[in-house]
Amino acid sequence: MNKPPLNVIIDLGSGYLKCGPPQHPTPLVMPAALKSTTRSSGNPVFHNLDPGRSAWHFPFEDGMVHKDFFMVSELCNYAIEKFPQLNQNRANLELTLLIFPQSKPGLVTALCETLQQSLACLHVDAAIQQVLTWGYFGRKTGLIIDIGYTVTFVTPIYRGFLLEEHILSLITGSFFVSAEIRKLLLHQAEAGISNYAAIYSEIAKNGEAISKIKQSLCKVYPVAVDENFSETSNFSYEGTELSIGSLPWQAPEVLFQPTLLGVGDKGLTDAIIEVLRRVDTSVRAELAANIVLSGGGSMLPGLKSRLENEIKDQMPHLTVKVYELEHPVYSSWLGAAKM
Repeated sequence: MNKPPLNVIIDLGSGYLKCGPPQHPTPLVMPAALKSTTRSSGNPVFHNLDPGRSAWHFPFEDGMVHKDFFMVSELCNYAIEKFPQLNQNRANLELTLLIFPQSKPGLVTALCETLQQSLACLHVDAAIQQVLTWGYFGRKTGLIIDIGYTVTFVTPIYRGFLLEEHILSLITGSFFVSAEIRKLLLHQAEAGISNYAAIYSEIAKNGEAISKIKQSLCKVYPVAVDENFSETSNFSYEGTELSIGSLPWQAPEVLFQPTLLGVGDKGLTDAIIEVLRRVDTSVRAELAANIVLSGGGSMLPGLKSRLENEIKDQMPHLTVKVYELEHPVYSSWLGAAKM
């Protein structure tokens, strides 16, 4: 008797890969935006990228599936090996691959075929992440703001249909907040206005310390802030209490003003406004009333209120409502698991 197929869902995010069978309550989450190399044993070794380096080419290019299929296969294989039942039954494995919108169909087909062969599994299919996020949220119409590690998508969905011609992709994400933290710390160190200049420089080179600042201190202020912003904050580093000034409020501004890092792309509010203006007037109101934040970059406190206020200011005739998801990091994986 043939065994029933085993299902596994792999979500290829720009920051983290999420993997697991749909019956699991949550997926295995592992770094995906990190450059990887392969040991002689065949197991990949993951290297944290310096927070000041450009990371958005690993493992994707400009929001699309990366052409380096070997890297994607390597990451998927490493994740599947974490589940003994799946790993031992590769020939009976049906894999659903969650990918970014706007990925070229031919590239996606080639990737699925390559994965099927390299992973020695029964079948590989692909689905759009943001559509499944919407399924997890439980509505058929709305605007998904998916803020990943290295790329952000503004994706309109109307009555279950992806309005693909109106999707906007931005080369901004939570990595940009980390990069701005590093820049601001180095500025403090170079300014030499404190006895702790050497420590600021050391923190700027410490990826874990930067992540801690981002996750525990960074907040989105209700209005735009600049270098003259007066609120201050402290950060404890190896027993030393340091003043990091207004950095926790300044750093998230890069999501609204990418030019702070020298990137000529739209900010979040401007991108959302552009998509709302692009779509037909008959669907605009429904989209504005159902804006959903997903992805790890959406977890910054204050982001929801800031977006609501700025969109209302520019489009006062619309009812604007922004929603936060309970599990924004793997919401598309959970949406796929519900199907």
